[in-house]
Amino acid sequence: MSDFYEEDLLSYTIYVEVSADRYNPAFSWSVCKDNIEYDSGLAFSKDDAIAEAKAAATKLSSE
Repeated sequence: MSDFYEEDLLSYTIYVEVSADRYNPAFSWSVCKDNIEYDSGLAFSKDDAIAEAKAAATKLSSE
């Protein structure tokens, strides 16, 4: 499994990657559109980060 994940969902792009903090391993995620970051966060696993990013994109698209 790669440490990077990218997906287009509901006109947003989801990015997930390993956090740069080597003392607190986690995955950072962001939801972007047209080079603007609309939401972001941290999760302890890659699967959780993907799920959180998808939920954020879904919420953004319904607003």
